[in-house]
Amino acid sequence: MTQSDLDTALPRILVVDDSRIVRATVKKHLSTHFDIVEEGDGEAGWARLESDPSILVLLSDLSMPKLDGFGLLARVRKSADSRIKTTPVIVISGEEDAETKQQAVERGANDFVTKSTDRAEMLARVSAAAKLAQIGRELRNSEERNASLTTTDPQTGVASEHMLEIEGEKALAHAARMGGETTLVLFEIDRFEQLKAELGESVADQLINLVAKLVAGRLRKEETLARLSGPRFGVVLFADMAGAQIYARRLQETIASAKANFRGKQIALSANVGMANSRADEVVDTQGLLECARQRLEGAYSVDAALAMLARGDLQTVQARLPLLMRKLQPLLDLNASTS
Repeated sequence: MTQSDLDTALPRILVVDDSRIVRATVKKHLSTHFDIVEEGDGEAGWARLESDPSILVLLSDLSMPKLDGFGLLARVRKSADSRIKTTPVIVISGEEDAETKQQAVERGANDFVTKSTDRAEMLARVSAAAKLAQIGRELRNSEERNASLTTTDPQTGVASEHMLEIEGEKALAHAARMGGETTLVLFEIDRFEQLKAELGESVADQLINLVAKLVAGRLRKEETLARLSGPRFGVVLFADMAGAQIYARRLQETIASAKANFRGKQIALSANVGMANSRADEVVDTQGLLECARQRLEGAYSVDAALAMLARGDLQTVQARLPLLMRKLQPLLDLNASTS
């Protein structure tokens, strides 16, 4: 692809509707100004939105199989991915009553058009939404670039990921000179999205601050605690893997013992951990440690890990992760349904 190809690429719009006629009509109205991708049901639309970061605007029907338009809209607005969460959503439906429009707006829709909307009006509404999405992404990209250079996380006051990388390189250089080892411990508040949904974003942010304070209070002078994103943190240790495993267990015990109450009810906290070691994993830079540790941390949310928890009788933890696990399994379930 040439540079001119990139410059002239049309903005991408996702149309989700179980009617081929409606999808064809929308495409006819918009295809001269937009690259249109289509899906025939809400689940397929959600999968496409998750996998394709180039989608700027979502046009969705309300009545669809597998997942209706309101369900799709709810997933978008509750997504942990800021790109998806802020995607403009235009509901397209055959219903023209005021109640349906009100429900669409209350649930987070940016606009509402009917299936009889003419070409000029549809093009104007979608163009406005696409411009809004592009401006929003440019602002977020600018904020992310600035954040990538800061050394302190503004919410918690601990180090930023950028600072973690700096300290990690220092630790690796020191370990190389002294014949020692450096271990990166990543940890994440377990079931965080569920807690945020149950308690609200403000309380969830307070939980992040509480965990940061608890862990920072137990650090040694030469150790660095950093917040990477959301409920995920990292600690650089001058330790071998055995020592880091002891540290990780104590860290999990510290978080589990946290005293957090909301409206008279105690909030149970726990953490998942993933580690990488310079010698055992044969990595020579912080980025290598981060990637290795991330893979191990995210493995805690795998289907295999869930089955192991079930075998241990840890039903509550598996149940909390069911939405994520089912989304991972959905392609296999769809394949089984189509071949049975």
